[in-house]
Amino acid sequence: MLTNKKYLLITAVLFVLAATASVAEDWTMDPAPADRSKFQYIRKTGDFKLNKYGMIDPAPDVISLQFLPKDNYGFVDWGAAIKKKIIAPRDSIDAPFGKINEADASFDKDVLIKAKLDFMPDVIFPHSAHNVWLKCSVCHPKIFKMKAGGNDISMVAIWQGNFCGRCHDRVAFPIRNCFKCHSVAKAKVKK
Repeated sequence: MLTNKKYLLITAVLFVLAATASVAEDWTMDPAPADRSKFQYIRKTGDFKLNKYGMIDPAPDVISLQFLPKDNYGFVDWGAAIKKKIIAPRDSIDAPFGKINEADASFDKDVLIKAKLDFMPDVIFPHSAHNVWLKCSVCHPKIFKMKAGGNDISMVAIWQGNFCGRCHDRVAFPIRNCFKCHSVAKAKVKK
């Protein structure tokens, strides 16, 4: 049986959803600048970008993702985009295009992460691919201890946004493709 408080809560939620739906019907988004064929990309330094109505457009200039290489599952393959020099991450917003921090990029050791289940392949964590984007201090020691095998990593924790899940499924490639990471056959151990 519904109490008055529950009835009022349900009514309020339905009212908000109906109001949101009516606003969403009237609102349409302009395509991204890279998808506008007649969009003027070159502006003088200090000039504001203007939208089609002549008002200042705060949206960033973007490159359409359709031109970036894809992996076997149709997701953007950021590593391939860097290797093919389609994109060049910067060390900071103020850094020259494609400049990375040499001290961070110098550590390029791969780390083997053993899967806990026998049927699941192990994971190779490539520092070099991550150093192109991130400084060591982004992950160490807050997210990962600086010791191979020193972290109790689990898929549940990753799905909850811990460890690798801090970036993957948010700003880095999704974790739905198990074998993108779990790619190393387990070593046969003689008993």
